[in-house]
Amino acid sequence: ALSLNYLYYQHYFTYIRLILMETNKDKPVFIHNGYTYIISKRSGQKTIWVCRRNRHSQCRGRLHTINNTVVNETGEHNHEPSSVDREVIQATAAMQHAASTTDKSTHDIVASGVAQLSTQAISSLPDLRNLK
Repeated sequence: ALSLNYLYYQHYFTYIRLILMETNKDKPVFIHNGYTYIISKRSGQKTIWVCRRNRHSQCRGRLHTINNTVVNETGEHNHEPSSVDREVIQATAAMQHAASTTDKSTHDIVASGVAQLSTQAISSLPDLRNLK
């Protein structure tokens, strides 16, 4: 099943929404201020997250959490935040889930998944042949 949790923390006098979700491979993803992070290390209740673009774009953005609460942000991102990462991750995870739990054709699953996405999200999808 697709997992999506909204977490809030107080930053000065405003509350900032954090999104903790799982990819189609059941890997945790943390979205904070438009940047998407994946786990680098875990030690007890502390988790160190690296920007999802760390490997391919050498982005240095990092986030430290304790019990899913941000305690430290380090490094600078070398790219702008993405407004569609959450939408794309949710859609690909939902398509993967439908592929493993229904007997619909791949074409039907992808067509119904893509039909619900914004134009901007569609343009950032991986090659549709890789969504099988």
